[in-house]
Amino acid sequence: MFLPALFVTLFFSTAFADKPTAISIPVRTEFLGYDGNWSPVSIRVGSPAQWVNVFVSTSSQETWVVGPGGCDGTVICATKRGGLFKKNESSTWHDQGYYDLGLDPQLGFSGNGDYGLDTISLNDQISLSSQIIGVINSTDYWNGFLGLGVKPTNFTSVNQLTFMSSMVENRSLVPSHSYGYTAGAYYRLKQIPSSLTVGGYDQNRFKPHNTSFELSLDQNPAVALNGITVTSNPTPASNRSTGWSTNPLPLFGSFGSSDLSLYTIDSSTPYLWLPETICEAFETALGLIYDDELQLYTFGPNPTQHDILQNWNMTFKFTVADLPGSTKTVTISLPYAAFDLQLSYPFPGLNATASSPPTNYFPIRKAKNNTQYTIGRVFLQESYLTVDYERSNFSIYQASFDSDALNNVNLVDISRPRNSTFTGPISEGSKLGRGGLVGVIIGGVVLSVALLVLCTFCLRQHPIHRIGNNPKVNKGAKRWGRFAKRQDHFVEVGGSTHFATEVPGDHGIVELPGALPTELQGSHVDVSIFRAAYHKLSAELPTRMKRKPVELESPSTPAQIFELEYTPVNSASSPPAYSPKRLGPQCTASSPGNSTEISQLSSTRSSLAPDKKVSPINITTRMGGRMYRNRTQGDQGSSCLVESAELRRSPGDTQAKSRRFSWESR
Repeated sequence: MFLPALFVTLFFSTAFADKPTAISIPVRTEFLGYDGNWSPVSIRVGSPAQWVNVFVSTSSQETWVVGPGGCDGTVICATKRGGLFKKNESSTWHDQGYYDLGLDPQLGFSGNGDYGLDTISLNDQISLSSQIIGVINSTDYWNGFLGLGVKPTNFTSVNQLTFMSSMVENRSLVPSHSYGYTAGAYYRLKQIPSSLTVGGYDQNRFKPHNTSFELSLDQNPAVALNGITVTSNPTPASNRSTGWSTNPLPLFGSFGSSDLSLYTIDSSTPYLWLPETICEAFETALGLIYDDELQLYTFGPNPTQHDILQNWNMTFKFTVADLPGSTKTVTISLPYAAFDLQLSYPFPGLNATASSPPTNYFPIRKAKNNTQYTIGRVFLQESYLTVDYERSNFSIYQASFDSDALNNVNLVDISRPRNSTFTGPISEGSKLGRGGLVGVIIGGVVLSVALLVLCTFCLRQHPIHRIGNNPKVNKGAKRWGRFAKRQDHFVEVGGSTHFATEVPGDHGIVELPGALPTELQGSHVDVSIFRAAYHKLSAELPTRMKRKPVELESPSTPAQIFELEYTPVNSASSPPAYSPKRLGPQCTASSPGNSTEISQLSSTRSSLAPDKKVSPINITTRMGGRMYRNRTQGDQGSSCLVESAELRRSPGDTQAKSRRFSWESR
């Protein structure tokens, strides 16, 4: 009776309690950024856990955090950069060396990170070990990122699963490789935070429709931009003088075939990277001024233009499609407040100090070519993005806003397709459908009834007998009948009807009645026959002993000794000795006592299919206040970090060098 109940209990706990479901990633109510107010997600890194706040990257597959070398030692710096991660204080940190960060190089971004493997935790129950962590000790990127990509990273010969893949394949926490994300809106209601759901989406954060698009070959969401319009309601006289011929005013329609390209949706950058013709249309309509130093649009010497635009009550509408010219479109509306952003110290190229007021700007940038066409985080303030890697599609929706967005959630799972090429949750194979579930339940009930009937039949066929006055034995006998243990009582077979087989234990020793010992009556035996045979044998024995020993005839060939081979049963031949191959030389920086082993890697980061590997590469870096550069040794192509007097950069690198900054009063 107990075994079936235990079986059913274990089955239900496996079938229901461990079922992967969509998980909402914790977010912070604080907003960060020196190029706007952006809502981060909150994660814990290392052991013991260190809290850090990072932005979401829809293009990267790695996790980046800011290290102590990225700040001047002040609390305000650590706070503005989302908290600092100190790898030396983590017992689970496994160092991998310095590598190129490699995020959005087509946009001109560069930098390097101190890479390692460590634990990422979302709460006290959810943690992922051996996650790729890049520590940023410079100002190349102001805040860290949590990458949502699925392309594995390779440091040596082992693929390291991404955060997304680990949630599905290693821990079986979520049902599929998918997510839903919106960047949040600082200007909406009382500051609406971002929302990130892994393995599904939050149905309360968008307005649904049935249109979906295909992911690009490199597994990124990319759309065609069919049109951009701006509407002012009502139309004031001030904007008529700027050249508004119509209302709504088209800012992008058809400016040539070169503009009909795909735009990658990438939350790693806050800007809209648009063709120069579209940027000039924004510039004319809104009275913007391009700043060559910042490479952004500001209001220049006419700051009152910012106040004028705030009063125009403008709405920008972006019409996106799966392919250029396609009628399968979605329109997303953004208020002017979504573009009303500020730059603050220490933004690169900004002439400001820690006490300077922020500078208003409009977040569009001129793209040099179609490889830079990008729709950044500013667009995701008013839109909700869902990505399903396993079906290779995504959808973009108009975002909804609720004053209680943190608590008013409605998570919906994104299930795996039957023909998915991705590895699913570990426990998924053991889960049954509705038909299988019903069958197992019925089988368990039938088995329980069968065992109950069998036990009842055995008890009735073998009645319980009282065994002495031992209460323990009687108790066991009453419970188990013939199966009770009787270690202290011996049973004789075939007892008589007059005398009991066993005697109760509370009596004295009793013997069965019997007569005195008696021998059977026998006849006379004549022993003379045996005496004559004995004398005859005694006379012949000495004669037999005088004969020579007899040997078997020897064969003509000499004797040979044979040994049988012995082979133990179930044994296998010994495996050959294992000699691990050395991956690369050890490299030592010129600083005393500072040695770093760098893995040899030859391939660079590129856009690959999910089953391809991405190999980080070593580049110039700064460690501990010293400049380092690459040095190639021999024909192996391995790179070593060596102390240098200056920072060497690759030709054509227009990125500004790392700058020293401080919030301390001067």
